Amino acid sequence: MTRLRARPTLRFLASAAVLVALACEPERPPAPKIEATDPDAPPAADAEAFLEPGASDAILTYAGDRGVFADTSKVDAVPPEARGLVRVKLLSGPEAPAGTVWVTNLGAAEADGRFRLRTVPRDLFEELALGEGRSSDVSLPEGLRPPEQVAKVEGVIVYKTAWCGVCKKLEGYLKRKGVDYEAKDIEKDRAAAAELQAKAQAQGVRTGSVPVIDVGGQLIVGFDRARLEQLL
Repeated sequence: MTRLRARPTLRFLASAAVLVALACEPERPPAPKIEATDPDAPPAADAEAFLEPGASDAILTYAGDRGVFADTSKVDAVPPEARGLVRVKLLSGPEAPAGTVWVTNLGAAEADGRFRLRTVPRDLFEELALGEGRSSDVSLPEGLRPPEQVAKVEGVIVYKTAWCGVCKKLEGYLKRKGVDYEAKDIEKDRAAAAELQAKAQAQGVRTGSVPVIDVGGQLIVGFDRARLEQLL
């Protein structure tokens, strides 16, 4: 009788010992999930991609006059001043990762003549393309009387026009960086135009295009993103 009552107790103790042993095992990360791959699927978006110099199955987007973008299907049709950063849409080839676009420098071909593609954020392409020193031609009003002295500013002043696309991208860049600035329209404000002319003459800087940015007393002609990154 005594042995029959002891068996359930022994079984319970054995089960408890097993549970304790399992609980003391070190925690392990879950096994990686293995997914089947489709051999016919297109290549990965981050795979290497190139633009052939004579390709006709791509759309090239470049920064044109006054900050307006233009499209072409021919490499040779891209103006020299806009070849530094060109968006490339491959009609038959790998797509750029989500939220990005393919770009290339048409002034830096590979040894075999092809152009290597890289990605940039889609919403930054226009800013980056125009930020390579682009500007829009403009003439200062006639009969200006530049002040003899112009007080040096500690902040940032953007001399612009209402229609200048490059100016709009510059202002967007400054706002995104959280830079406080004062915008002055040189076509609507003759005093601002005269002020700019005086500053340009004092520093030997050419006029005739916008934007012109005054950063702490130093003038920058055009949206020169790399230079602004150094000064701001």
